[in-house]
Amino acid sequence: MFGVSHITMEIRKVQLNCHRTVFLTMMMFKWGIFCSGSSDLCALSPCRNGATCVDTMDDYVCLCSREGVRYTGKDCDVLYNACVFAECEGCMSEPGSELYTCPGDVNECESGPCVGVVSECVDELNGYKCLCPPGYGGENCSRHITDCIDEPCLNNGTCSRIVDGFECTCPSGFRGETCEENVDECASHPCQNGAICLDGVNRYHCFCVPGYQGHNCDIDINECASRPCWNNGTCINEKDRYICECLPGYTGINCEMEIDECESNPCENGATCHDLVGLYTCDCVRGFEGSDCEININECESHPCQNGGICHDLVDSYECECEGTGFLGDHCEEDNPECASDPCQHGGTCVEGINHYNCSCWPGFEGVNCEVDVDECADTPCENGGECFEKSKPENWKTDWTFSYDNAAGYVCKCQPGYTGTGNTHKTMQQVW
Repeated sequence: MFGVSHITMEIRKVQLNCHRTVFLTMMMFKWGIFCSGSSDLCALSPCRNGATCVDTMDDYVCLCSREGVRYTGKDCDVLYNACVFAECEGCMSEPGSELYTCPGDVNECESGPCVGVVSECVDELNGYKCLCPPGYGGENCSRHITDCIDEPCLNNGTCSRIVDGFECTCPSGFRGETCEENVDECASHPCQNGAICLDGVNRYHCFCVPGYQGHNCDIDINECASRPCWNNGTCINEKDRYICECLPGYTGINCEMEIDECESNPCENGATCHDLVGLYTCDCVRGFEGSDCEININECESHPCQNGGICHDLVDSYECECEGTGFLGDHCEEDNPECASDPCQHGGTCVEGINHYNCSCWPGFEGVNCEVDVDECADTPCENGGECFEKSKPENWKTDWTFSYDNAAGYVCKCQPGYTGTGNTHKTMQQVW
């Protein structure tokens, strides 16, 4: 059985010079039966200022001395302050003494400050308190107030009567003296990303803008989650939309269309275009090359024209201009036979050259083509009135003679009677007339 400590305080009132002086006598006692196994802490003499030490099961108790200066505290080492136990303002006491003094106390209820026959006045230190009947409140119960009987609490609020009226305990979502105000849950702006907040009773609802979801519209909808991009296109998630970055050769919102690279007619010069994925190829016609067949093959690069011929590049061919070279043929490889046209006259011999010819004329003829018959009679070689005849003129020959250019040079003179001479002739010419 454990011991129990009791403190008994005896209070006596005395009247002194309109002030109350209270003498407090504190007596501490200890009762009980202690177990045989006590703490034995008193052996350390913890109690001060003449106090008596008593061991307990696991501790000790100091019984402070009542003689002389009074002490308190666990070890009776703190001077006693009587005002600690006095319920008055302006209390004065001497440390270590049980005596204290309070200013004079006036009974404010004697004047009947509380209105109404059922009001109750309670005197307090330096004042009073009115206990008002239902329906009244205020400092003196003079103000008519709403009571719980009037059911003032709105929106299922719970009414509790208090001294000065009533108090409402509001359900979640309402506030105010009578729970009349609906708490605006949207005031804290819970809806994110431009959403519209609609206030409700103890709740709110967010209307999300496109591209967001969640109770607070705080979740960005991943439009790429459905894998909308075709043909290995890369999906980029953006606000309320997505963008597909297509691989070369594809186009469209979802990269669903293959690009026809031949649609722009990239192949030139009559080439045939073949569309592939992400590229195209051109089959060039003869005479062209390049990725788009844009290059005309220069067949003249191999210098096919010979002997100074001028090469003119054509489509898939070339042409040699041989004029002025003295040669003929597709490549100016054949010497031009200038003598083939028999340009030399009067029996002249044609001698071939490069881009030209030479005429070897018989005596009595001259000129590039031996076209000039030398007039041997021009100098009037026949004397004494003799008549001159050119040998180069066939009409001057006898009909029974054969004309030949090897004998056509020179002239003959037909002498006047009484004159003779051969001149430069080798044969005697007779008149043919």
